[in-house]
This record gives sequence, C-alpha cells and structure tokens, in this order.
Amino acid sequence: MEKNTQTPVVFNSLEEIQQRKEQILTGIRNDNNEINKRWKSLFFNHDIRKKKGLSMATVINTGAGLFDGFMLAWKLYNKFFRR
Repeated sequence: MEKNTQTPVVFNSLEEIQQRKEQILTGIRNDNNEINKRWKSLFFNHDIRKKKGLSMATVINTGAGLFDGFMLAWKLYNKFFRR
C-alpha cells in the first residue's frame, strides 16, 4: 500500500480557500479538455477525406442491407401470418 506523503494544507482565510478551489477547478477543466481532445482523436480521423467512390459504396452497402432486411421480414410474414 502506498502511504499519503503529502502534507495537509493549512488555510488561514476564506480567500485562500477560494483561490485554491479555483486552481483545482482550472486544473480539472484543463484535464477534461485534454481528455476530450484525445478521446475524439481516437474515433475521428481528420486525414480521411470523403471520396465519391467511398460514399457511393456506403450507399450501395446500406441499400443492400435494407433490401435484405425487407426480404427477410417479407418471408417471415408470409411464413407465419399467411392465411
């Protein structure tokens, strides 16, 4: 186990407490901004530019998936609910 080697901070006035609070909040906000930047850089690559062929392939792939889903639903409907 690690021991806490930090010495406790002694405050003499409310102003010192408010200043320390602002310092801590500023540090937390800076850390949060840095984490957000790194998190976004993991999932969004700025170097990839949309190309016409890539977007066309996406449209075709999505259309084929929708058609396949529709055909599956139609076959299941005819199998179980046909009178």
